[in-house]
Formats: sequence, C-alpha cells, structure tokens
Amino acid sequence: MATLKGNLTSLDGIGPLQEAVRSHIKKKATTTYKQAEASITKKVQDMIRTRLLASNVTRSLLDGKLRSDFGLSFSNAGRAVKRIIDYISDNIELSLKFANRGANVATFSLELLPMDIKELSMLPEGNYNSTGEFGGGDVTWLTWLLTRGTTVVIGDYYVFDNPEGRSRAGSVMQKATNREGFRVDPAFAGTQDDNFVTRALKPIIPAIKDEVFKDFSEALK
Repeated sequence: MATLKGNLTSLDGIGPLQEAVRSHIKKKATTTYKQAEASITKKVQDMIRTRLLASNVTRSLLDGKLRSDFGLSFSNAGRAVKRIIDYISDNIELSLKFANRGANVATFSLELLPMDIKELSMLPEGNYNSTGEFGGGDVTWLTWLLTRGTTVVIGDYYVFDNPEGRSRAGSVMQKATNREGFRVDPAFAGTQDDNFVTRALKPIIPAIKDEVFKDFSEALK
C-alpha cells in the first residue's frame, strides 16, 4: 500500500578509513535494528489502529448508516471492525537493507499492507449469508466497501429502513420496483486504490516516518 524509505548515512571517511567507518556503523546498525524492531513495530501498529478506529467509515460501521445498510448487528459490526483493524496493523513489513558503496550505509523501509487489498476484503468477518422472508444471498459487504465504489452491487434490491417486524440493524433489503438497486453510500465508498484504509493512513505517513527514524536514531546513540 505504501512504503517509507530513508537513508542511514556514514561519517565521511578518507582513504582506507572509509571502509572501517562503514563496517563499524553497519555492525552497530544491525544490532540496534534487531533490538529496536519490536518496539518500533508496536508503535507503528498503535498509530495505525488509532487512525483506523477514528475513521468515519469505522464509526459508521459500528453504529451508523453503514451498519444499517449492510444489515449488521452491533456484535457482528464490532467483531468485523476489530478483525479489519487487527489484520491491517498486523500486516506491516519492516526491513533494513545495507548498501555496498557510497555514503549511505543502509535504507530503512516500512511497508503498510503489502498484500493486495483483495485479501483484506475476503476476511470472513466481512461477509455473511442473509436469509429471511425478504430474500437472501451472500452479502459481501467488505468487498463492496473496499472495491466497488458507487456501482450498483445488488441490482434488484434496495435498503428499506425501519421495517415492521424484526431486523438486526433496523433495515432490510427489499425487492426493487422501479428502483436502481443498492450501492454503497458515496460518502464511504472505495475502490481498489482509493478506499477508507488508504484514505485513513496516507495522512499519517509523515508522522509514522518521523516516529520510526526518531526511535531508530535514539537507539543508535
């Protein structure tokens, strides 16, 4: 999804001193990285969790229009949101790669959600099978939310609010009559490359970068 990179630069060396300086810094950086990796990873994960939990999409899934539109109970919505956030924050890749020449000793990289967004959309908590007097079928709501934009996802149904009788979320999908079908609300809709995950995390990339290099630099002292 996104990659942060920065360079760890050696002290200027003269003649044979250059390789000695490089070798010393490389050894220290390697040891320091191994020691600091878990701490840095946890800080980044906490930043990601906090940002995603504050997203307008997450709030709507927990107790708003999206929860109602997708027919989610409070408990199902809570479990789904927790699983989504856990999955994203747990799937980050940190790496430190050393250079063979030049002033830069190493490049530090952090990759957020390296897998395809399709894998996230296929989480079991992001879909369910709907049954009942109003009809049924697979409700792959997380795929709709992350990848389908504002295209119609169910052509012959629409959301009917506050039906008589029982409903888990206060709404049901009713057979359409002269209606255009059901689509994700444009305020929350996303596509493969532009969805609530990317929109939530892109603004904090600079803050993550600053935190990573601050912690790593302090550990090198």
